[in-house]
Amino acid sequence: MGHTVSASAASSGRTAYAGPEIVTGHDVLSDHAVLVSDGRIEAVLPRAQLPSGVRVTDLGPGYLTAGLIDVHVHGAAGRGYHEATPEAFASIGTALLAAGVTTALPTLASAPVPDLSTALDALEAFRGASAIGPSLPGAHLEGPYFSHGQRGAQDSTALRVPSDGSVEMLLERADAITMMSFAPELDGAVHLTERLVAAGIVAAAGHTDGTADDLARCEAVGLSHVIHVFSGQSTTLRRGPWRVPGMLEATLASDTLTVEMIADGKHLPPLLMRLAHRGAGDRLCLVSDATAGAGLPEGSRYEIATTSYDVVDGVGMTLERDSFGGSTTLLGHMLPIARDALGLPLPDLITMVTSVPARAARLPDVGHLLPGYRADLTLFDHDLVPRAVALRGTWHTTAPTEGTIR
Repeated sequence: MGHTVSASAASSGRTAYAGPEIVTGHDVLSDHAVLVSDGRIEAVLPRAQLPSGVRVTDLGPGYLTAGLIDVHVHGAAGRGYHEATPEAFASIGTALLAAGVTTALPTLASAPVPDLSTALDALEAFRGASAIGPSLPGAHLEGPYFSHGQRGAQDSTALRVPSDGSVEMLLERADAITMMSFAPELDGAVHLTERLVAAGIVAAAGHTDGTADDLARCEAVGLSHVIHVFSGQSTTLRRGPWRVPGMLEATLASDTLTVEMIADGKHLPPLLMRLAHRGAGDRLCLVSDATAGAGLPEGSRYEIATTSYDVVDGVGMTLERDSFGGSTTLLGHMLPIARDALGLPLPDLITMVTSVPARAARLPDVGHLLPGYRADLTLFDHDLVPRAVALRGTWHTTAPTEGTIR
């Protein structure tokens, strides 16, 4: 398998990584290499065309892709981002790297606004500390502006409406926020969308009991993303003889909205996964929605913010067993599930965890194996099990030792 590479190892100089098949957004390339210089991709080219004097490291068989991006992840390995401690953040980061994730949006569920502010401050300090782990561009606030009827496992006592004045406290920390999801039908949701867009924050719809018209009003002023399709979404309702499209129908019928899907094989059966892909197509990305329960054994109890959940049948559940409490499967481990459910070509599958989430979160230099992009890489075996990751060209888990100068 190789040796462990120090996190302090230099990423400068030119190195070519070869051996596995290289999966781009369109092709699976054999006998090619990814040429890395100073932590960024210089080129993807046939191995025979590598410049002289370049160190070539053979990674062995498998697949090499752009690093995986999870825009909706609450925690892992018994720890959650709501804990707001460097120890919790580092522990989650270690688990995410092992699952092939090189960029993540730490996700905070609905909680009292002062608690969310504390967690945002702690995340911002951690991001600035050059800590080892996935890149953390900013947080995803999943709440607290949600519908009670579609709250799922969100804490009902923490739910608010955007017009109650609490937005100001959160937006004092706008630099720490990359995405905020909320219910578009709530009072003040359109103005909230405008505020988020002006602050450079992705406005996303979720946990909503509204109609397609509610979504359209927010989309008209910049809402661009929808979280976990089929989960926490209203569907068609009747007003007398009239059918009124809900959030689900509006999501699938859209031409522009990016859309998340939890591909743990628990939240959605294969039929609904296929339907989501048929509707959303190249707008669809996979997210883990993983919690502190990810990696814990059956029957374990964990928390998200102020609420406790159990690991039951390989997924998180509320103690009443009436709602899922997030996923217990990390993003890299969802790929075989999505492959089997969707039957997609490998390049299409990989874009759902690389370039599409990068587009959804407006991350400018990750998600593609293209010149100038960060050399964040994920190495899989042929069964799509993550083997290793590189951040800016430096391997932080394991990497083979074989290297030659061409």
